[in-house]
Amino acid sequence: MMKAARINQCGGLDVLEYGDFPFPEVGPFDVLVKVMATSVSGWDIKYRNGDLFAKFENKGLPGRAAFPLPQQLGREATGEVVEVGEHVRAFSAGDRVLGLVHPENPSDLNAVRGLGNLSVGIDYPGHAMKGGNAQYVSRPEHYWMKLPDNVSYEAAAAGSWSYPTSHRIVVDRCNVRPGDVVFVTGASGGMGYATLEWARLSGASVITTSRSEKKRQALYELGADLVVDPANITSALEQILQFTRGQGVEHSIEFTGNPDLLDLSFSALRLGGTICPVGGDVQRGPLPWSIMDLVSKEMNVVGIRGSRLNDQRVFLEALSRGLIKPQIACELPLREIREAHRLVENHEVLGKVILKPWL
Repeated sequence: MMKAARINQCGGLDVLEYGDFPFPEVGPFDVLVKVMATSVSGWDIKYRNGDLFAKFENKGLPGRAAFPLPQQLGREATGEVVEVGEHVRAFSAGDRVLGLVHPENPSDLNAVRGLGNLSVGIDYPGHAMKGGNAQYVSRPEHYWMKLPDNVSYEAAAAGSWSYPTSHRIVVDRCNVRPGDVVFVTGASGGMGYATLEWARLSGASVITTSRSEKKRQALYELGADLVVDPANITSALEQILQFTRGQGVEHSIEFTGNPDLLDLSFSALRLGGTICPVGGDVQRGPLPWSIMDLVSKEMNVVGIRGSRLNDQRVFLEALSRGLIKPQIACELPLREIREAHRLVENHEVLGKVILKPWL
C-alpha cells in the first residue's frame, strides 16, 4: 500500500480523500517512480469541482479518453526511478525524472507531422491516467524525461506544465521577436507568469493585468514592464496605448476567458497583430469579434493545445541554465491536499503550491 490523494466524485474540498491505496503495478514497458514533488493546478480544481465534465460533456478532448472517476489528480510530478519493466531501455533505478504533462504517441500521424501534442492513443496523467498526487506512480517509458542534475524536484514540478505550454505559445504560435510588445492577461497565474518570462527572454516588452495592488507590485518585481488594473477597462486600454505610442501590441495572449479581457485584448492589438485566446474553459459563448473585426485589423487568431516534446526539453534546459525561475508559493505535505486546493481555488497565492508525498 501507499499514501495517495484521490477523488471518487466531483464536488467541494471534502471529496478529496487522502489515505492508503494499492501500490501501482509495473508492466514490462513501465517505469515506477517514487514521487518527490507534485502540485495543484487549475486543471485539478476544474476536474474536482466538475467543470471539465460539464464543459466537455465527459467526452474528453478530440483524440483523448473521457475523464474517469475515481481519479488521482496531479498533472505534474517529479521523482526517482525505483524499478523498470523488463523492456525498458532508457531509464534505470536511481534516475531523476520528470513526468511529462504532455507525453506523445510516436507512432501517431500527428506526431510524425511534428504535432505530437495532438497525437491520439495516449492518456495524459491527471487527465485520463492517474496523476502524481501519490507516493508512487507507474507509467510507460515514453511518459518520462530525465532531470538535469542541478534542477530540483520542486522547481521542475512547479513549471512542467506552464512553461512548456507557454513556450509553444510565445515561440511557435505567436513567434514573438525582439522589440515586440506582448499583452498577457492573468500573469499572476502559473501559465501567465511563465509566458511573461518566455516573452522577456525573446526580447519583448510585457504588459499584464491584475486587480490586486499587491500582485501588481509583485509582477513589476518579476519583470513586467506595465501592469494595468482590468477593473477599469477604459483606463487600462489608455495606458496600453500610451505605452505603445498609440500603435497597440503585437501579441495578445488571453488566459482568463473573461469577455471584458477578451475585448481588451482585441482593442489593444495593433494592425496585423496576433491574438491567442487560451482561457476557453471560462468563455463558453462566441468570441467577441466579428468577421469585419478580423478584416479591419488583418489580425491572426491562433489556438493552443498543449506543448510538444521539444518544448518540455527546452523548459528543462532553460531551468538548468538559470534562465527561468518558476514561482513556488508554498510547499505542503500531500496529506494537506484540501488546504492546497483551497489556496489555489481562492487565488490566494502567487506561484505554485507544491505537494510533498513524503513529508
